[in-house]
Amino acid sequence: MKDLAHTSYRNGHFTVNGKLLAEPTSSPDTDLNNAWSALGIELPRFPRMDRSSKLVAICGSSFFIEGGALAGHSKETIGMVIMGKHGSMDTDSKYQAQLDADNHASPGQFVYTLPNIAMGEFSIQHGLYGSGLCLLNNAPDLSQMREACVILLHDHGMDAIVCGWSDIFADQATATFMVVTERTLADRNSAELEKIFNDH
Repeated sequence: MKDLAHTSYRNGHFTVNGKLLAEPTSSPDTDLNNAWSALGIELPRFPRMDRSSKLVAICGSSFFIEGGALAGHSKETIGMVIMGKHGSMDTDSKYQAQLDADNHASPGQFVYTLPNIAMGEFSIQHGLYGSGLCLLNNAPDLSQMREACVILLHDHGMDAIVCGWSDIFADQATATFMVVTERTLADRNSAELEKIFNDH
């Protein structure tokens, strides 16, 4: 069985396919920046992105670099399934705080007050045109995520899915991403996929 491409981020502890790339500091924002730097990818807009979009970029981008699981793959047939608990609440709370303090807020901040904006940013970054689904849940639900992947693969013509849990609020940030294909679903059941989430 081929190894499953996966990434994990736990409050600054960042791994790609089990290899440690970054370790936590005392600052969540520094942790995000360090994890991104460890990938060695140029993205001028990264500093301007909200923290949710940064987390998705960190955990999904390694699949597209040279040697990554999706490098050279058709951008038309790569879909996305992302689940999280807080959606855009991390940015929403900052936006509301700015409104309360100044009676107005930055339009640049407003654009990130949607739960699926991180998926949109990621799609733009990698030129993806496939179908996507953004789900909210209190905890990772591998059965629901697997079902969503099956729908995108079988009914929407996708060949591969960037699938994962991504959640950030206040000083807590967690994410686990994997590449799901027909072979992934054939080789692994929900319990095996859940083990990847629990082990990382």
